[in-house]
Amino acid sequence: MNMGSGFRETFMLSSNGKSKIILGIILIVVLIIAGYLFYLYQRGSKEYYRPPLTKAESSRTQVVDDLTTLSQAIDAYYSKNLKYPEKLEELVPEFIDIIPVEPGTGKPFVYEPQGIHHYRIVISNPTPGGLKELVGKNGNTIRN
Repeated sequence: MNMGSGFRETFMLSSNGKSKIILGIILIVVLIIAGYLFYLYQRGSKEYYRPPLTKAESSRTQVVDDLTTLSQAIDAYYSKNLKYPEKLEELVPEFIDIIPVEPGTGKPFVYEPQGIHHYRIVISNPTPGGLKELVGKNGNTIRN
């Protein structure tokens, strides 16, 4: 029987040794995962943030919406003053809260009053919106 209990002790040590090795491997894996998560957390700061890219279609929609809003404000100005404004800044704050800018470039729209009854709002960079200009003539809006 002595021989059987020695075998049992050897088996127990062996099993205990395997447990330590498995526990050590699990600890190493947990430390690696924690280190990687800390690395990702550090990279999540503002200097690494890149806003999502917008599709050209959404910028086209934005351009059309902005130009339509500007056109409506210009037409409202015309209704009150019987002339178009010399500059878009004359619309603020009575007819529009802020003057929108081109979504792709951040540049202001080019506004050109043409006489008493005509004006043009031109996009400086037509590629992002796929739209060249919005022309207002006697209160009618024409998109090109």
